[in-house]
Amino acid sequence: MSQSIPGASLFTGGGIPGSGAYELVDDYQPSVFFSKFNFYNSYDPTYGHVQYVNESVAVTNGYATTNEDSVTISVDTTNMWPNGGPGRPSVRLISDNTYTHGLFILDLTHMPYGCGTWPAFWLLGPNWPANGEIDIIEGVHTSEQNTVSMHTSANCTIAGSGQTGLFTNANCDEAANSNSGCGSMANDTATPNNYGQGLSDNEGGVYITEWTSAYVRVWFFPRDGIPSSVTDGSPDVSEFGLPMANFQGSCDIDSHFANHSIIINTDFCGAWAGFAYSNFPNCPLTAGANGYDSCVDFVGNNPQNFTQAYWEINSIRVYQL
Repeated sequence: MSQSIPGASLFTGGGIPGSGAYELVDDYQPSVFFSKFNFYNSYDPTYGHVQYVNESVAVTNGYATTNEDSVTISVDTTNMWPNGGPGRPSVRLISDNTYTHGLFILDLTHMPYGCGTWPAFWLLGPNWPANGEIDIIEGVHTSEQNTVSMHTSANCTIAGSGQTGLFTNANCDEAANSNSGCGSMANDTATPNNYGQGLSDNEGGVYITEWTSAYVRVWFFPRDGIPSSVTDGSPDVSEFGLPMANFQGSCDIDSHFANHSIIINTDFCGAWAGFAYSNFPNCPLTAGANGYDSCVDFVGNNPQNFTQAYWEINSIRVYQL
């Protein structure tokens, strides 16, 4: 994930964590949602079997729709796109505005899931990896648990303590561990229905990301457990409890993360989902083909299987101190 578009406006938060109340600085409501994003329509930097389409194509084909309460971001569910040709049409949104520090609250009802899919909601700085990447929601195929991760330049490691998620890797350097980054996998006992079909079948919830000079933390709250301060529009992180992921340790956050765009996309196969495809026994293999080609074959030849590959988002709110 290394493609970004410069933002039109930069929001830079100040203050010391806990030194004051968060104030709303940007509000992605349905009526203005798509006007605040660029529809990226170039090549996929993670080599997926996907075509990212422009706004005109997305709107005309119903891949980007709006109603009073939410927006829907979907993919082509009608046509076949066989292996060796263009990939399945999809949408990749990149926010016009960029941010350094903040409290990012995503309220969603549904997210993409199913064999072949690789959805992500994330933050990305320019000149990757110099200004960092924060993957807030990410997974592949029929995964049931969210993976939260960060990718940086050298000299950023985290401790992996003070969180409910399963600590997966300490070194955030993209050059280490095949760019798996530092991360945490959600714990279904602590945060049930945090990803994929489980999230979508239970009316979603909110993902909250707090980025300060000291740390990056991520929480998930299901629909019936959203803190009242969030619902009231005055989020109080002291009420949130342990986060799903807590990124702090031997990492100078401010020297590794800056000027991030918000990105929402649904990829297919590619560098993660393609090579992991054969690890999911419920995803069909093509006779005589490896997992990667089986993924591309499945995505290309089965449009009817992607009716659940959509985001339904009620809002994104960005707060800063």
